[in-house]
Amino acid sequence: MPFAITIGSDSSAIEAILKRLREFGGDQYELFDQIGAELVESTRQRFIHGEDVDGNPWKRSWRANLQGGQTLRDTGRLMNSYTHNPSSHGVEVGTNVPYAIPLHFGAEILPKNGAYITFAVAGNYRKVKKATLPPRTQLGINAEDERMVLDVVEDFINDYILRST
Repeated sequence: MPFAITIGSDSSAIEAILKRLREFGGDQYELFDQIGAELVESTRQRFIHGEDVDGNPWKRSWRANLQGGQTLRDTGRLMNSYTHNPSSHGVEVGTNVPYAIPLHFGAEILPKNGAYITFAVAGNYRKVKKATLPPRTQLGINAEDERMVLDVVEDFINDYILRST
């Protein structure tokens, strides 16, 4: 997965509780599989609502304005490419679509040859000296995601306790 986000140590309540979970021992694959599935769904909802991790609307793309569509949803390839890879120690959420990185962080595109970039959208051609893609964050964990992860962990702990009795 060339594009994924990692939660660093001590970054949140999630990291603290995941450290404590190691004390339970055993295989936590199912826990991380469920967390990953929920985070992928949260990422897809950002595409559906056209908003970043903090709930701010994405800047509308030229293509979406021209065709009346939604930003970053022309074919749905990027939105549908997000997936998760769980293990017994964590989960990775990301995509293998190469253009996810510049769309997430933003980018400035300059011509490779010549003075202009020429591109077409819906039969209309545009010639520019550079193109600036604003950041449209897709991956990340907001307060709602954090609550969801903590709820999943709580359910896991409760199930673990019930299995142990």
